[in-house]
Amino acid sequence: MLLGVLLVISCSQKEKYDVSRYYNPKEQDKILTNIVTYIFSAPPYTKMADRFQPQHKTYYSSINFKFQIEKYFISDEGIHYFYVIRPAPGTDKRGVGGHFRMDKDFNISEFREEFVTPALPESEVKGRCAFMFDEMIKHNLGQYLKMESFVQWPNPISYYDTVTYEWKMKPGYEEAR
Repeated sequence: MLLGVLLVISCSQKEKYDVSRYYNPKEQDKILTNIVTYIFSAPPYTKMADRFQPQHKTYYSSINFKFQIEKYFISDEGIHYFYVIRPAPGTDKRGVGGHFRMDKDFNISEFREEFVTPALPESEVKGRCAFMFDEMIKHNLGQYLKMESFVQWPNPISYYDTVTYEWKMKPGYEEAR
C-alpha cells in the first residue's frame, strides 16, 4: 500500500513538471529554440548582442537537439519556469534554471537565468541538481546558490545581466585579473 502511494506521488510530481502538460512537441521545439537563444553562445562570427536577430533562428533551431527541457512549470501568474539540460565541455552537461513570460506567439520577455550548474555527468545534472527547480518555483533558491557543488553561476564575483542576458563579472573583479 505504502509503495503504491509513493509511486503515485512520484509520478504525479514528475508529471507536474512535464512540458508536455502544456505544449505539443512542435510547440516544445519552438520554446526550446527560444530558450537556447538566451542561454547559449552566439552563432559563429556573430556578436552576442546580435544573437536575437531573426536570421539566427535557423542556427539555434539546428542545435536545439543538444538541449532538453527537463522540467517546466507555468505559475498562476503566467511565469514560465524551466530547467534545461545543456551541453558542457567534453561529455558532461549543465543544468540551467530560470523563468520568463511568453505571449501567445511564443515571444519571450522578462527572461532570467537563476542558476547554472557546474559541468557534471548528465545523471547528476538530472538527479541531485534538479531539486533546485522546486526551490526556484517556491522562491526559496537563495540558500542553495552558495553551494559550489550545485551552482557555478551565480557566484560571489558574478551576476546575471538582464539587459544582455549573460552572466558577467561584478564591477571591480575585472580589474583584479
